[in-house]
Amino acid sequence: MTTTVQSIYYNQAPETLQREIAIMLHQVWPDACPMPGAKILEAHDKELNARSFYSYIDGKLVSYAGVVHKTIKHNGQTFNIGGLSSVATDPEYHGQGLGLRIVAAATQWIEKQRDIDFGIFTCNPSLTSFYTRAGAWPVVTDVVLIGSRDEDALSSESLDVVVLMRLFSEKAKAYESILRHTTINLDFPVGQFL
Repeated sequence: MTTTVQSIYYNQAPETLQREIAIMLHQVWPDACPMPGAKILEAHDKELNARSFYSYIDGKLVSYAGVVHKTIKHNGQTFNIGGLSSVATDPEYHGQGLGLRIVAAATQWIEKQRDIDFGIFTCNPSLTSFYTRAGAWPVVTDVVLIGSRDEDALSSESLDVVVLMRLFSEKAKAYESILRHTTINLDFPVGQFL
């Protein structure tokens, strides 16, 4: 079964699509994503200008991934980053390659963006081979990702997840030495993470 991967900026997506995304994310992570009621729960903070990638089968949203954008300062340099977020496939449709196609499409989009210096996000260690196959995302064991410098901030270490990173721009490649063997601060509000 071939499904088409569609794409739109999340902030421009119609409310119906935003609700479908919220419902599917709840099905995949019921504890982390409460069921949307009258108010649609936002999958992405508006300031992160997320690009949404999604697929339907028989009129039902079955697979989703967002790419969030942010500017960070690290070691005296400013970088534009892109990270995969809210990657999910409806459990009824697992094993059909939908997630691979969604992540591949999202990764290809990141690669084409001239304003993204590097891509970075975290995942459960059991998913590393999936991200390697879907988008050639390598694990970087020498990088710790923190949400902020706040005492209660989330981190890759406290969440027991691995960091995946790819350098895209010439600037990021030139500064690879400061992007490795380091802690990268996303400067998010407490509770937010990639």
